[in-house]
Amino acid sequence: MNPEPILDAFVLDILSPEKPAPPFRDELARVKMFVGIQVAFLALSVFTGGFNFKLWSMLDSALLIQSIGVTALVLVLDEDKLRRLAFRVAVVLYLLGLLDMGINVLISGVVGWQTP
Repeated sequence: MNPEPILDAFVLDILSPEKPAPPFRDELARVKMFVGIQVAFLALSVFTGGFNFKLWSMLDSALLIQSIGVTALVLVLDEDKLRRLAFRVAVVLYLLGLLDMGINVLISGVVGWQTP
């Protein structure tokens, strides 16, 4: 009596051969360092807004907060491609926040005091 052939589960695509790779240690260290830099500039953004709390002066803080939130996605996403995309989006938001901080400093001065 001939036994029936056992079909390989990977051939049938029942089980996927590749599991999503978790973030590596160097990637986690890079994310932690980037979040630290973002938090430092977020604390600094209070002084670049001119202390008048208009929409333009709060835009840099909003962009930096969004950048920190998108960076946090890097830690929970499973796929490498999505983690890289989230990190790149976070870098773009961060750079936009820094650009806005620079514009605020140019408009209102370094300390933010406006002369009457």
